[in-house]
Amino acid sequence: MTDISDNDELPTGWQIGQTSDGRVFYINHQTQKTQWEHPITKKIKVVPKESGEQKTKIVFVDEHQKRSATVDSHQTSTKDLDPSFGHQSNALQILYGTDLTNKTAVVTGANSGIGFEIARSLAKHGCQVILACRNLTKGEAACSKIRTEKEDANISCRRLDLCSLRGVKQFVEQYRQEALPLHLLILNAGVLNTTFKLTEDGYEEMFQVNYLAQTYLAAGLLSSMLVTKSDQPPRIIAISCESHRIESPGISTINGITTDRLSPRSPHHFDHLLSYGQSKLCLIMFIAEFRRNYPQIYSVACHPGNAINSNLTRHSYFYQFLVLLTRPFSKSLQQAAATPIYCAITKRVLKEPTIYYNNCDEGCPSSFVYNHKLTEDLWIQTQSLIELAFRKQPLTVV
Repeated sequence: MTDISDNDELPTGWQIGQTSDGRVFYINHQTQKTQWEHPITKKIKVVPKESGEQKTKIVFVDEHQKRSATVDSHQTSTKDLDPSFGHQSNALQILYGTDLTNKTAVVTGANSGIGFEIARSLAKHGCQVILACRNLTKGEAACSKIRTEKEDANISCRRLDLCSLRGVKQFVEQYRQEALPLHLLILNAGVLNTTFKLTEDGYEEMFQVNYLAQTYLAAGLLSSMLVTKSDQPPRIIAISCESHRIESPGISTINGITTDRLSPRSPHHFDHLLSYGQSKLCLIMFIAEFRRNYPQIYSVACHPGNAINSNLTRHSYFYQFLVLLTRPFSKSLQQAAATPIYCAITKRVLKEPTIYYNNCDEGCPSSFVYNHKLTEDLWIQTQSLIELAFRKQPLTVV
């Protein structure tokens, strides 16, 4: 068999193939197009038929996995494939060959960073994507950027200010009025503050943006998800991180949930790293309790990667410098979007009891996540905090 492996390196996402008459072609799996020219050298290659060879086979060489086969692995049924997604995978690789034309997704914090890559990747595969952003100007710019890659992308932007629970309520009410389906809700928005800030609702900003407001959003959109008709259950994907493992001042097995430490009311009880990690722990604990209360919806949390070059560090030059130093060793934004996309579209996760994923694989979160008494207490306290913000008006979930 003639070896068609090219000595010239191929870019990520490209494969090489050969026709029956020996002509070599190159496959771009991101655009799903083929061409005769090498994508870098622009050379055209023809492999001569070996003497005595009755028929030339088409060989597919996967540059990422460094292996070749006579069958294109991307065209093979998923159930026949050995799962090979991991820390180096990117979102578009996981989505390859997936048609999301009849799916609708809401992605919070989607105008930049990981959220943008998630929205972009879903939209490129036909999904209707709603970017839920605080800044509409930046959100519209993100939509325009996606349309330059896919002109007919079904994508739009809506204002969602997570610093305002009333703003979340307005978003939910508009969504319900339009009776839109909702297959995927991706809770991606996040903030890392180095200084103490309170929202208009009186809660510490990281606690509200990273946790409280997004759980209120999930509760408000629950009815839209429950009435959505699909061959698979709707999904909620919460973007957490490994920082959830650090000390949590407001959560303990001895004292339970202490709301004044979950959301400190003064800078004297504020530590930005502890507050950030605790907000991400609350998010996973909420997912665990949400799954128990609403098993008809697939809910899961995941870790996208460490030291990602996103807008999360925009409020600190020090953290921006750290990210710059670790950039050669950290994931790209496309790679960071891989695990959320893996949880959002693959069927195999629906069969797993896993609450937390990392590197497209099952992860093991903090033991607090498996403490039913704590997760139930947090669930109740969360509703109380939201009701308090609305001056004890009842929280309408469905």
